[in-house]
Amino acid sequence: MLEDLTENEKEIMFLLIQGHNFDGISDFLEIDYPTFIILKKSLFKKLHISRTTEILGLLLQHGISLEEI
Repeated sequence: MLEDLTENEKEIMFLLIQGHNFDGISDFLEIDYPTFIILKKSLFKKLHISRTTEILGLLLQHGISLEEI
């Protein structure tokens, strides 16, 4: 599952799980809003999810710890 994600997608996933919003993520990754949206959509598509809240459950379901991200 994680092997299909780019490094930016993994970083966005980790930051979303931590509760960061676009402003925090864009500052950390130095990306603009359109780039954030593209990466987030790609992340959600690859994970087959539609909401941020589903990420943690999906990771737990697959036995993936946050340290593995």
